[in-house]
Amino acid sequence: MKPADVVRELAFPLTSATVFLAMLFFWLVIGLGRTASLFGIALLVVTVPAYLRYLLYLLEARANGRQLPVPDIAMFNPADNLWTFTPFIFVALGMWAELVLAPQGMTTPALVLDLVLLAFVPASLAILAITHSPSESLNPAAIARMIRACGVGYVAIPVVLLAIRLIFELLVQLGAPSAFLSLGTSYQTILIFSLTGAVLRANNLVVQVDIPEAQAPTADEMACDLDKERRNVVTHAYGFVSRGNRDGGLAHIRSWIEKEADVDGACRWFFNEMLTWESKDAALLFAQTWLSHMLYHEQEAAALKLLTQCLHENARFRPLAEDRDTIIELAERHGRDDIVRQLRS
Repeated sequence: MKPADVVRELAFPLTSATVFLAMLFFWLVIGLGRTASLFGIALLVVTVPAYLRYLLYLLEARANGRQLPVPDIAMFNPADNLWTFTPFIFVALGMWAELVLAPQGMTTPALVLDLVLLAFVPASLAILAITHSPSESLNPAAIARMIRACGVGYVAIPVVLLAIRLIFELLVQLGAPSAFLSLGTSYQTILIFSLTGAVLRANNLVVQVDIPEAQAPTADEMACDLDKERRNVVTHAYGFVSRGNRDGGLAHIRSWIEKEADVDGACRWFFNEMLTWESKDAALLFAQTWLSHMLYHEQEAAALKLLTQCLHENARFRPLAEDRDTIIELAERHGRDDIVRQLRS
């Protein structure tokens, strides 16, 4: 970013009416919540998450060049967009440095932690706003990639924020009014997200680092997954059959087939698998009900093909009693006298 761009971004939270009014709104509400009353605590519990959610929406809008967000009631819903709670991790680390390390005289570790957060948090927030993935936003490798992608422009973010912080520290030493300093803190907070979004926009990084839409599995991948699931089912069914519970094994297979979109394809797959077992009795029993299914759906050629295969496996195979006359009539109509003789013998 050019120096003129940086100056323009410094003024943005104050010159944009939408952002300035939002800043005032949250400043007033959070200030009211800082009272020691139970109402104040409850107000903070509701408002602070909404504020962080608004800030991330602001970053996202600026990065994408979209319309700036306006605080609304939906932002106060604690169950909405849970990924927006991720910045609480950085808030907690900052408070720990300020309230625990510094009072104990550990000013150097507190300062180092503060500088580390100042350097890396904007990149993490950028990733979070773009991907909505808390794990990705906390991934050091992803943060490093983001910083490299932003290039020199990223340096402007921590440098500008550090300079503003030093200015406000000087104002504290000069005895500036607490209300003014509090509003200044709100300005700095808004600026972190606004400036980060502007740097992303300047480098056109939204498209480059955004997580791609989930790709539908290929036909080969789906077939592989289905084959694995079917193999688990047939293995389980074989366990039933091998222990003498043939009806239970067949019922397990039929229960699975009912869930499949391609019933005939599933029946063919399980029938062929059962033919590889030591005893083919389960496969031939299964074929009886499959044959009934084919006759019901008028799959005449497929029914005759299945019947021929079953008779080849075992010449004593017979369809279900209620299907016998139908299959004989079908065989006669198609000139399959061989089948008619076998079924009537």
